[in-house]
Amino acid sequence: MKGKVTMISFLELTLELSRASDMVSPELNNHHRLVAYITYNLGEELNLNEKQQNHLSVAAILHDIGGLSMQERLDVLKFDALNPHKHAKIGWMLLKDYKEFSKEAKIIKFHHVDWNNGNGLKKDGEDVPLESHLIHLADRIATLISKDDKPFNQAERIYGRIEEASGKRFNPEFVKAFERLKEKEYFWFDLESISCSSNYYKKLSFNDQLIDIDALIGIGKLFARVIDFRSNFTAVHSEGVAAVARQLAQFSDCDEMTCKKILAAGYVHDIGKLSVPTEILEKPGKLTEDEFSVVKGHSYQTYVLLDHVKGLEEINIYASMHHERLDGTGYPFKLKGEDLPLGSRIMAVADIFTALTENRPYRKGMQKEAVIEILEEMADDNKIDKKIVAILIDHYQEVTRTRIKKQTKARKRYKDFELALEEDDQMEIQRGKTHGIN
Repeated sequence: MKGKVTMISFLELTLELSRASDMVSPELNNHHRLVAYITYNLGEELNLNEKQQNHLSVAAILHDIGGLSMQERLDVLKFDALNPHKHAKIGWMLLKDYKEFSKEAKIIKFHHVDWNNGNGLKKDGEDVPLESHLIHLADRIATLISKDDKPFNQAERIYGRIEEASGKRFNPEFVKAFERLKEKEYFWFDLESISCSSNYYKKLSFNDQLIDIDALIGIGKLFARVIDFRSNFTAVHSEGVAAVARQLAQFSDCDEMTCKKILAAGYVHDIGKLSVPTEILEKPGKLTEDEFSVVKGHSYQTYVLLDHVKGLEEINIYASMHHERLDGTGYPFKLKGEDLPLGSRIMAVADIFTALTENRPYRKGMQKEAVIEILEEMADDNKIDKKIVAILIDHYQEVTRTRIKKQTKARKRYKDFELALEEDDQMEIQRGKTHGIN
């Protein structure tokens, strides 16, 4: 099996990461794109240069990526959001180690800091980028748009709320830019179109770059963290699937490029689970029929998301077909053996093996004999590929060591992540007590 060398659009990939993040709740309704559009237009009013606009656009399109639960995302859609800094810090923590997003990470970290008559240029001893304050304004404008009327009819009401907070919450220079912008009818018509996922007049135009498979794998890890860190139940699953799938590909004599594509597919195979409520993901018992139908939609959503990115065609098939079965009884496309390439077959076995053997908060991973029994039974029933199952069994200890090593590192990362947030919460509580806030 030989894979072609592929270059991927960084812009398209970033937009899909944003779209995936907005899938956490239908209430978000293209919130990232609305904020990015408002930010971009404010940047034009302020005569920002192309480089500034590029960083702003990427930061705005990902600004709420740290809202890992539906409730967190809905809470910050209120104009007077309580404790809005937590999801901003999570966004920073998710992005800061990726060179492609390092500057944007800091902008995102502080995008809910109030202007406070200029004192908002510092927070906790750190410099706050002006770009953070611009996204803060754009974000709050977006939250003021009611679904009960056309945005154009709300222009004066929205501006009035923003102008009242000029100097206190928002940079007065940025508020003046919004005053000029609000007079342009196209701006409000475009916001309505974006909310409805329709075409609009002024497109966001920021520089794109093509990235290779190695950079794609790195960003794939970011996708995996956004997916898995939503729940302690799934905190390291994608990391395990990716590692197992790559090793099975190597043992199946796939060339290096194909192995890398399968690794990338492992990282993103569950991205559609962002559309599944956390309470379903964390349910320890058997799912109801309705709950299972929601879960079944995740591989379909994975396909739809990745289908927007040119160059991900092979990776998409490997990733989104991981619940298909050779006899046609899988989901969501009911494909059969001849329709499923080797990469998809490998992903199916890797996903099942990882789910069976990894520890979950409500149960320990299964032992070797039980796992092999299940895999062989599924292979005998023509659900999964017998050859791949045989390869896995032949290399069982090595594959298991690889899975444990990768998931142990991922679990430590997740625990560090949780600890940092707990420490931050304690600091906020202490700060509140110091200032007499109950």
